[in-house]
Amino acid sequence: MKHSTSILALPLLLSGCVLDLPGEFPEQDEICEFDQAREDERAASAANFPTPQIQRLLVNGNERWSNGQSVAPQLVPGDEITLIGSGFGAGTDIDFSKIMIGNTRILETDLVMYKQELALSAQVNFETTEVVDEWPKNVLGWTDTEIRFRVPEHTLSGDLIVQIQKRTGFNQSLTHDGEAHLVIDAQTSRIIDDNFIHNCDVVSDVSAVKSTSPISVTVDNAGFDALAQAGSEAFWSWDYNVGLAHNVRNLDWTAIMQGKATDPISGGLADPKLLFGAVPEVRGEVPDEAIDDVYFTEYPMPTPIPGFLAGSEGKKEGNTSSSGYVGYRYAEATNPYTGNGEWIGFNCASCHGYRVSYEKAPGNHVNKVIPGLPNPQWSMKWSVLQTSTKTFDAIYDKEEGPSWAPGNEDVAKDMLLYYMPSGAGEHNIIRKVGEGSHTDNDYQFSPIAIPNVTHYMSIRRSLSHTESYVGFEGSYIHAEEPDGAQGNMSKDWLEALTAYMTTLDENDDDLRNVGMYRWLAYNNLLGEQASTEVSEGTFVSAGWQSYPKVAEAVARGQETYTRDCGSCHTDALESHTTEQMVPLDQVGRFFAPTIYQKETQSIRVAYLRDLYWTEHRGLLSDGHVRNLEDLVNPERCTTGSTLYNQYYTLHEPVRPELGGPDHQVTYPDLNRKGDVFRVPKSKESWLKPIGKQRNRFIKRHKYFVEVPWDKDNYYWDYQGMRAAYGPGELGSDDAIGMPDAPHPWCASSTNEVQDLVQYLLTL
Repeated sequence: MKHSTSILALPLLLSGCVLDLPGEFPEQDEICEFDQAREDERAASAANFPTPQIQRLLVNGNERWSNGQSVAPQLVPGDEITLIGSGFGAGTDIDFSKIMIGNTRILETDLVMYKQELALSAQVNFETTEVVDEWPKNVLGWTDTEIRFRVPEHTLSGDLIVQIQKRTGFNQSLTHDGEAHLVIDAQTSRIIDDNFIHNCDVVSDVSAVKSTSPISVTVDNAGFDALAQAGSEAFWSWDYNVGLAHNVRNLDWTAIMQGKATDPISGGLADPKLLFGAVPEVRGEVPDEAIDDVYFTEYPMPTPIPGFLAGSEGKKEGNTSSSGYVGYRYAEATNPYTGNGEWIGFNCASCHGYRVSYEKAPGNHVNKVIPGLPNPQWSMKWSVLQTSTKTFDAIYDKEEGPSWAPGNEDVAKDMLLYYMPSGAGEHNIIRKVGEGSHTDNDYQFSPIAIPNVTHYMSIRRSLSHTESYVGFEGSYIHAEEPDGAQGNMSKDWLEALTAYMTTLDENDDDLRNVGMYRWLAYNNLLGEQASTEVSEGTFVSAGWQSYPKVAEAVARGQETYTRDCGSCHTDALESHTTEQMVPLDQVGRFFAPTIYQKETQSIRVAYLRDLYWTEHRGLLSDGHVRNLEDLVNPERCTTGSTLYNQYYTLHEPVRPELGGPDHQVTYPDLNRKGDVFRVPKSKESWLKPIGKQRNRFIKRHKYFVEVPWDKDNYYWDYQGMRAAYGPGELGSDDAIGMPDAPHPWCASSTNEVQDLVQYLLTL
């Protein structure tokens, strides 16, 4: 650390501050054991799978609805609901089940928040066994004929649906032949304590979905607006303690956002909008709390970073204010070395905020940052920007190489970070090898695309984890160092943020209709299916369903979808996923699997929503696919075809056109989706050793190779990776054998692609 001089380290040490990790994080391979009795229960439940039916609904013991009744039952938060019927199965642990009311999932797992601390020298967050908060589950009881649950505080009116899936087996380990793959409970995986007993589970296979008929319920929730407003402030106004964490790590966000930082790759001063998609604030395009000062009497997450000279805890309340850009906020905090101040960090809106412009109705033009949509221009370039006195820790450092390229040598990470695909991140690359965190640099190039979260709340298997992560709600009870949330969110704030998240689909109808209109116009289908005289505002206000030929094409596409995609992308909750965890050797990946995908040895089936806009950051989990047409085109899945070779073999760049309307050129315009992926080589000179350090860092990622036709760039060798991946990355005895193409499931015929894409635009 740049600040860890002896004059500062001594008082920190004397204060009792945690300088080093107190041990090692638990390893699932070492502590997890297979639970045969639980799997027997799951198999027994799976043997009987009728369609679930609700016959009666009781509120606090009194019947309020029975089958055949058309009047919506009235509920209020806190009510105890009893559902009486049949086919409910054995619950959320034995089966893979969900209950939804509108956009609110009934929490099926107790959330426990453990105290977090920071090992200051290593800059690694860890958890102790001390419980600091809890969010008790709302599911109270579950049998095959009766379910009891509590109505959550963040519930609004909507359809009540019980969705059941059976656990039909489990994924086999890719590293231990003949054994089930076991994962540690994500809620406790950051606890360092040799005496703590961790829970483990298999990665369950799940069946197709069966669900109850929806029951329309009315929820009288007078407190929802205030709760959601607090959640909106957490989404738009706070910085998740990132500003302080990055200040401690020597990054100068103020200089970056004011255009005063230096770009070490392109030269000159760095432009936040150009380099990482920062959106200038415009009142009316974002909520007022995204611009105005917001004082938090209690920060949503207590920072694990100690106060000045570790003489006290970090600041727990303070003011946040504008940086001039959406999602980048000043927040008051205390640096343990320099004392009180305010520093810029980023929040949800920086990555999950996409500025769009469209005509909502004739003459009604909308400019708005849509919360939840991925920002296709967000990138990791911020991490390499610098001033004369400040450079982000670990970007230029001496670091041990991986097992296939050992040696403790100087590296420069800036070039590879600069060319990280936009619309994606890679968390561990900006950490060092051997720091002891879950996110240490592993020299496996594994970008992860920013997800769309406009309709996310039904998901249990969140962020490439199993259901032990407890969906969105569990995503904020851990520190996500080094570039994510720092600390664990309290129950009250987490419920407020969850309430706000349930509202993010309010723009979805407009987004789908705008996307359909622009896609039709781009593909010269507007006249055939509607009329070239129809304006965007007219089309959007009427809705695509109002145009019979559009509806006919969508219906044809739905037939193809049901046949070719439905086994994985069908549910009863409009998320269009079974949440099956597909093993890595079956689903594959263009770039290397992420840390968490390696832990589960699988990738969860994606949920599908607002795909016209989501495809702008690229499709599949690493964002490498150019558009929906390429994704479902059978030629992408066919070895030797022109499209397959363009995507998945080494060749001179093709430079395909952008994927469609509203797709954006990213800076610098070296790589296009659907083509080879390259990173520039640097000139090496003993007078300027940084060139050699940059090249060394890139070459340590073993699937970047040199090619004879291009002396200026390293190329990502997908075929080399899929043939060799396993022993060095997972510890398997042999290569696991990835499929010919990532996500090797496409439409049956190229003649079906257009209609299929048109249907996908309606999801």
